[in-house]
Amino acid sequence: MKIHNRLLILLLLAGFHRLPAQTREACLECHADPGLTTERGGRQVSLFVDVRALDKSTHKEVECISCHPDAAVEEFPHPEKLEPVNCATCHDDAQLDFDASIHGQALNRQAPYAPTCTECHGTHNILAASLPESPVFKMNIPYLCGKCHREGAPVANVYNISEHNILENYSESIHGEGMFKKGLMVSATCTDCHGRHMILPHTVPKSTISLHNVAKTCMQCHSRIEQVHQQVIRGELWEKRPGAIPACTDCHQPHRLRRGSLVLNVEDRACLKCHEQENLQRVTDGKVESMFVSKRDIENSSHKTIPCVKCHSDIDPQLARPCEPAGRVDCSNCHAKMAEEYFQSGHGQAYFEKKYDAPYCTTCHGNGHVTKSRLDETSPTYRSAIPTLCGDCHKQGGKAEQVPGLAEVNVLFDYSSSVHGKGLVEKGLLPVAICTDCHSSHYVLKHTDERSMVNPKNIPATCANCHRGIYKDFIKSVHFSATGESEEKLPTCMDCHSAHPKSRSNAAPATRSSPKPISTPCTARPIAWAI
Repeated sequence: MKIHNRLLILLLLAGFHRLPAQTREACLECHADPGLTTERGGRQVSLFVDVRALDKSTHKEVECISCHPDAAVEEFPHPEKLEPVNCATCHDDAQLDFDASIHGQALNRQAPYAPTCTECHGTHNILAASLPESPVFKMNIPYLCGKCHREGAPVANVYNISEHNILENYSESIHGEGMFKKGLMVSATCTDCHGRHMILPHTVPKSTISLHNVAKTCMQCHSRIEQVHQQVIRGELWEKRPGAIPACTDCHQPHRLRRGSLVLNVEDRACLKCHEQENLQRVTDGKVESMFVSKRDIENSSHKTIPCVKCHSDIDPQLARPCEPAGRVDCSNCHAKMAEEYFQSGHGQAYFEKKYDAPYCTTCHGNGHVTKSRLDETSPTYRSAIPTLCGDCHKQGGKAEQVPGLAEVNVLFDYSSSVHGKGLVEKGLLPVAICTDCHSSHYVLKHTDERSMVNPKNIPATCANCHRGIYKDFIKSVHFSATGESEEKLPTCMDCHSAHPKSRSNAAPATRSSPKPISTPCTARPIAWAI
């Protein structure tokens, strides 16, 4: 039954059967009708409230208007469209954690499939976590998380998530076996490792599964890890120097935990038995990819001392072809700080959301078999090679042209004609500024982002990394505001010097004794002099 028809009947009967408009019973006069619907976004939405489910829920004693305050009217009807329920009214701590989590951040930016409280807890049928029927009952947690974090789910199709087949892998792990085959409620589930509401990527230092915290997280159950791992660690070293020694996940895969160490069970020569074959290929999304690994490349790479399984930790030694389940390498296992910066950057956000063919670690550094130190002159990340590397995307017709809102397009050409570019290309001066000096290596953000090194507020400090003397003069001038607050827009370096073509004028340089006015966008102050 349509909502307006139901309300009309209620109003006609009001003279015979009047209830206070704000009581639960009054609400159920309409909402207990299974046929009560409304139209939202062109589709029919049920407004039915199952009284039996409500009576079993943890909110059975809570009045409707406690969650729906805008339904608290003296007389019906209440507004047809009510505001979404604000769970923080009662659950403020949980809401704060959620808002700071990767789920909350996704919801805040209205990302597709971002979960809300109701996705996990339900609506009028919320049950206590201690009840087996509850979706957040401990044994149900893997299935709850698996609704989104499973292969083929919309979330997995839209976002680049480093772990695959999570539900399947967990059920086969020693934790999953303990939970599902032996009924051990003490076995770890998703929330024991990742938290309930404050869920963060492992690349974020505050995350319970970050390189620095994962041992502490595991020690909630495995309290004597340090004593039984004396072969690889010294007592209390995890607490004193996190990251200095292998973390739990370096040897034990996050979701497919098996007894024993991958590093001890799979040797490089076992991998190279197949991967040294030059004709070894696979087909991914219709594209043929070479699986050949050159032993010489490995020996010349910066990863030459690292076992294959250190990077390809998602293999399964029990399979005839152990690397069958292997996916993209997660570089953050070793490079946590860089990964954190990358995933907060414009590049990382675009990659996570599968936009614009965004760059990943291997785009700049090459795959792990050929990765070289940035100090190696043959490396694509060697200082003099950086402009060409960035220019592969940031040029006319390059990948970066797809991104809306980029102020610069043909960056490599512009940079090459600048005083910085000429210093590097024509004179071979390695100290001159390159892309990463101004934009950073991994934390690259648009100039409109206040965190960006090239945001107008931050430009003077960025330029000061090289032009220290000029910066000292600048902060003494009327163009500088120590507080960053001014009634009028104050000029910065960028107002007189454009972003990439920083070429000097052919005119004779002015001297301090004969100041020469320069043409700038600033006309408010008659004191813009080149001195």
